[in-house]
Amino acid sequence: MKKAISLIIILIFFVGCYDAIYAPDTNEDNFYNINYENSEKQHSLLTPPLRIGFNDFHRAIPIPEVTIAHAAVYNTDAEGDYIAEYTQPDMTDTLDGYITANLDFFTEVLRSSLDIYVDSLKNLQKYQAVNALTLFIHESFQDFFGLSYYRWGGDITDRDQPQTEGHTRSTKRFGMDCSGFGASPYEAAVLLGILDSTNSESAFSCFGFQYICKTDPAISDGGGRNGSTNNYRLEVSDMPKVGTLITTITSGSTPTDAQMDLMQAGDVVIKTGHMGILVEINNDLYFLEAGGSTLNEDGLYTPYLAKEALADFAQSKITDIRRCLPKMETTSGIVH
Repeated sequence: MKKAISLIIILIFFVGCYDAIYAPDTNEDNFYNINYENSEKQHSLLTPPLRIGFNDFHRAIPIPEVTIAHAAVYNTDAEGDYIAEYTQPDMTDTLDGYITANLDFFTEVLRSSLDIYVDSLKNLQKYQAVNALTLFIHESFQDFFGLSYYRWGGDITDRDQPQTEGHTRSTKRFGMDCSGFGASPYEAAVLLGILDSTNSESAFSCFGFQYICKTDPAISDGGGRNGSTNNYRLEVSDMPKVGTLITTITSGSTPTDAQMDLMQAGDVVIKTGHMGILVEINNDLYFLEAGGSTLNEDGLYTPYLAKEALADFAQSKITDIRRCLPKMETTSGIVH
């Protein structure tokens, strides 16, 4: 009798283990069932890691597989099309150089993964939707084009002018520079119908910036080669023209807890010549960038805890935190 009972207990144990190990992936269900409005998120009692890998937290949107067929087209070695004579109405000279095809990558590879989640993204607060898109785009570009997918002159809508040889990966077909990446989740959100291109919430996208430039005579497009405009593609120097200043971190200082309390995912981090963006992971703020030295320290290229990252980012230059999205609602979001 005792042997029979023991066998039953052992059988139950193994059945439980099987369910735990082989249960189907519930990423999609988890995404749809997130109840942001009725549950207040709290910080973990454990100290958050200084850096965190993409496999160490739940992905709101699964990353597309790098198939053999996709890798043959979308890879780090692909060279951009060369244009010998490029002109714009406001230019007195002719440019030449290599152009990107990031929009093709977004349309042909990323869009099919994103379309499944559009309705769910629209039901989130705007900062939460932008947060999910930021993490998705960053990791996808890393998977297809390398941990450092930085490309001098590159944005997800390919508005940037052609770039000549001599700069980092400036001849590559795919990749984004710091401001190209910083604007990318906003541009994706407009393309997906999550953000309105005629509303200030999309100011960090080329679509929103174009609307602002055409309706506000005090703001104009800039940043193109040889002093020309740049098809409303936001450069680092354009970002301070729009949005709202949240706080300023003085050169060589660490942001205070009070300053950190003001920030939220989707806020952009700007200093002269470089920028990044804040994301929320496991209820804590982290920092992401394309290029620069904050993320690629020791070749890690992983999200960096925001407070420490901002101290590193602002070592030698004044750093501004700016926002164009609505402030997160008090019933959800990060609780400091």
